Amino acid sequence: MSNTNKTVSENRSVASRFKPSMVIWPILFGLIGVGYMLWREMHDDIPQGPITLADHWWVFALLVVLFTLFKDFSGMYRLRVMSGAPLKFSQLFRIRMLYEFTSAVTPSAAGGSSLEVIFIHREGIKVSRATSMTILALFLDEMFMIVLFPVLLMLIPYGEMFTADGYFQYGYLWAFIIGYVMKFVWVTMLFIGLFCKSIILVKIIGAVFSLKFLRRYRYRALRTAVELRQCAREIQHESAGYWVRMALSTIGIWGFRFLIANMAIMIFNPLTGADNLMCFARQYILGIVCMIVPTPGGSGFAEVMFDGFLGEYITQKMSTVVITSIWRLCTYYYYLIAGVIILPQWLGKSKLIRKRNASK
Repeated sequence: MSNTNKTVSENRSVASRFKPSMVIWPILFGLIGVGYMLWREMHDDIPQGPITLADHWWVFALLVVLFTLFKDFSGMYRLRVMSGAPLKFSQLFRIRMLYEFTSAVTPSAAGGSSLEVIFIHREGIKVSRATSMTILALFLDEMFMIVLFPVLLMLIPYGEMFTADGYFQYGYLWAFIIGYVMKFVWVTMLFIGLFCKSIILVKIIGAVFSLKFLRRYRYRALRTAVELRQCAREIQHESAGYWVRMALSTIGIWGFRFLIANMAIMIFNPLTGADNLMCFARQYILGIVCMIVPTPGGSGFAEVMFDGFLGEYITQKMSTVVITSIWRLCTYYYYLIAGVIILPQWLGKSKLIRKRNASK
């Protein structure tokens, strides 16, 4: 297949997976969630008064903006290091936004990794390298989420972490356990494929997907195993400095993401160091729980659960809705907006290519 035809095929593959409803539904679910929060705030027993800002609120508002930028700069830096190529800022930004957009319009468990290969390849990176970058990024993100939990348990008593507004007494603890176990199993498979004898993973996948009810997914699973072996060959000679940069950029991506809500709360209500750590931990738990939520990006559920997880640190009536809106705007809706702007331009190139082919 020629490069031109391949590009058109890739663009059609991407375009076929997106419909306007994929953007409309997350927004609608989010509005329903915020509307429910607003209704609940208006009908609780807390006396209503004017919303007041904390001292030096503008510092925390500025930090919300900066942490949003730092989060994406960390992701772009990781892409640049993994690619091994001098990608331009605009290319890195485009890949980052399109990847986050696809994650935002699909259920959290699905994510946007399946299309990131195409996004990276279209910026001049070989398909093999793009595949390796996608798998490695996925491994690093999932590894961060797995390792962070025992670290938090060393800093925060278990009972305090899992007692937010009674939520964990009624099912959310089990939702967290299910989500964490799923991530642990997935990370273990990735680790075996990347750093151990990948043939072991091929045998495991072959045995598991030989079961009758899983046989239909056998080809896709084996293809993932082959891609893992390919990625393992790509990274086996990387230096210690490479892995340090990978680890620090991954910490930056998730660390700044979680700290955005802390800063949004502190615009209205100062937090102590211990409170900041607890808010950070509960956002992590919320992120794991949202993994098994069926709506795109956890839309609707995330907004409602945010109040239950962090509501005790929000002391002013009605400010919960404002804080939740700031948090979701910077970590979710911002990517919907960016994707709606960037994706049509990205896909528009295929139309030009098809017109040129038709005129020949």
